[in-house]
Amino acid sequence: MQTIATKQMLKYFDELKQKSLKLHNIASEARKKGFDPEDFVEVKLAENLAERVIGLISAVAPQITNSGAIKRIEELEKEYGALDWRVAFKIALEIGQEKLCKFKDQREAMEIGIKTGFAYVTLGVVSAPLEGFDTLELKDRLDGQGKYFCLIMRALLELQEERLQQFLY
Repeated sequence: MQTIATKQMLKYFDELKQKSLKLHNIASEARKKGFDPEDFVEVKLAENLAERVIGLISAVAPQITNSGAIKRIEELEKEYGALDWRVAFKIALEIGQEKLCKFKDQREAMEIGIKTGFAYVTLGVVSAPLEGFDTLELKDRLDGQGKYFCLIMRALLELQEERLQQFLY
């Protein structure tokens, strides 16, 4: 995807990229010295939204890193438009169906799919998709025709606690 900007802005973007790479390399060398819990820098450099989203999700699902998910998000953005909610739903569905990579079970695939969709709509810049999504439960339908799922978000739990506190005090 080509960036449309003045020559001055393109130069500025290039300088930012070069300085970021330099600092990332310094951080990588520092981590190799063994003073930190990890010997690598967990934060991945990203040039666009798709790279930010997958970089964020790879912290909890490393198998998604080279799965084609970045390319797939970019394709979906061309189809639906950047920042369109359908991109989030479609990538969540495809990851949940294990079309891009495999997971230990269906539940994990669905969790990572949902987290990826949340990461997309939050622009890959907040930790809520990783920390705010608490639990995914798969339950059998009463008619025996399959399963359904329900999920618990931390913000909803906190809201429930606030309401409970209002009644108790």
